[in-house]
Amino acid sequence: MTTMKTVQQRFEQSTFWQTLGFEYIHAEDGVAEIAFNYREDLTNVVGTLHGGVFMAALDTVMGIATHTLGFDKVVTIQLETRFLKPITKGRIQALGRVISQTRSTVILEGRLYNEDQELVGFATATFKGTH
Repeated sequence: MTTMKTVQQRFEQSTFWQTLGFEYIHAEDGVAEIAFNYREDLTNVVGTLHGGVFMAALDTVMGIATHTLGFDKVVTIQLETRFLKPITKGRIQALGRVISQTRSTVILEGRLYNEDQELVGFATATFKGTH
């Protein structure tokens, strides 16, 4: 059986997770939170956080939120992202929460905040989970 501690350990041991500097904050009951710091090596050519990192944080936090429902494995099957403001410094917070679920499909929203707690982007996604 997969526990939230197991899920946390899986993510924290991932090279991808470590490369981006993600930090596991909290996850339970369809809600998850991670955070990371802006770094120049994660920027695009104009000096803002790269869109791929932006999306990776949202995808990851929503995946963790999906795991809180008791799924052993989850995969993203759809992800739509809106970029509202550029990120150029500081600590970044990502929140994910379940909106709806069926037996094996989960719809979520993810939100990304800058260090001033301003909403800088959001996403909706569909994940497939297996037990």
